Amino acid sequence: FPDAVARVLKSKGADAGKWLKDSLKMSLPEMRKAAAALGAGEVFFDWDSARSVEGYYRIKGSTEYCIQRAIAFAPYADSVWMETGKPILSQATQFATEVRAAAPHQMLAYNLSPSFNWDASGMTDAQMESF
Repeated sequence: FPDAVARVLKSKGADAGKWLKDSLKMSLPEMRKAAAALGAGEVFFDWDSARSVEGYYRIKGSTEYCIQRAIAFAPYADSVWMETGKPILSQATQFATEVRAAAPHQMLAYNLSPSFNWDASGMTDAQMESF
């Protein structure tokens, strides 16, 4: 839905960048209301085609998306984490820094998956050990 609204805004000559950033912090009803307020009108979006075969909505994951989701769940969760495809220290640092800025006492976790190709990460053995 955020991308569909961004396309409409761009077609009207509006900057969609702020919308895309702000929409990360909104629920679906809030997004629909904000899109209309920005002049996008009633944007067509097939909510059912966006579902997986299990019935879940697909998302466009990103570090920023995970940060906002972690902040939203912080009041209700003992710890929050972000699943990543590779062990990227800068990504983990950004997640931790931004979540802690909003929820200073939130416990954080990291998926130190054995399925990562740790040797291809570019880290030394010492860096891997302290990661």
